Amino acid sequence: MYYDIICMNKQISEVIFINYYQRLRDLREDMELNQSMIAKILDTSQKQYSRWETGEYPIPFEKVIQLAKFYKVSIDYIAGLTNDKRGIGYKADSNSKYNITQQNNNSAIVKIKE
Repeated sequence: MYYDIICMNKQISEVIFINYYQRLRDLREDMELNQSMIAKILDTSQKQYSRWETGEYPIPFEKVIQLAKFYKVSIDYIAGLTNDKRGIGYKADSNSKYNITQQNNNSAIVKIKE
């Protein structure tokens, strides 16, 4: 039982981890900015920002909030939970392979009860 929960959480974490740093790079490149420019906005070094953008280190949540405000996108979008920049609540994103559905949530509850 405990193993199933750990694996399930690991899978969800990997989905987000795989996607968020690519989103950071895509958003930056779409605005034709370099890493140094974004690092200044976040009050950090270019080297540290590069580590976040490559996925070498996880980005602190408060920095994700700053980036979401700067890029005018939702945190859901940065996390890779939706392909809609406005967030999950605006449009069903049924084509995304990273969409977490109610069925998945129910599955998690069943595994916990077992």
